[in-house]
Amino acid sequence: MDEDQITCIQNVRIIFKFFQPFPEASKLEDIETVVESLRNLGHLLEQRFSRIASMVEILKSAHNDWKITSKKDRIIMETETFDFNYAVKMLTENGFKDEEYILKVEYERKWGML
Repeated sequence: MDEDQITCIQNVRIIFKFFQPFPEASKLEDIETVVESLRNLGHLLEQRFSRIASMVEILKSAHNDWKITSKKDRIIMETETFDFNYAVKMLTENGFKDEEYILKVEYERKWGML
């Protein structure tokens, strides 16, 4: 978005989900499968939280006007003062894939007609 844009505000929201849903109990065959799945989930969560922390750190180092909200299954970063293109570029340059976060961008009119 053009920095001199005077007709609208860009609301950027970046969502980092903690994990994918755990398999349903009916799909797990036996207790060994359940135990191994839980161990694997623990390792996956550790790696996922580390990657989320790195992404948050990168975005905070580039821009300090983020509202950060923690939910039970996600972290949400929001701002109106940082172009989403720069955020995506920074994450991509640091080896993060689009699938690792959800980007939502909304435009709000400041005044008058667009």
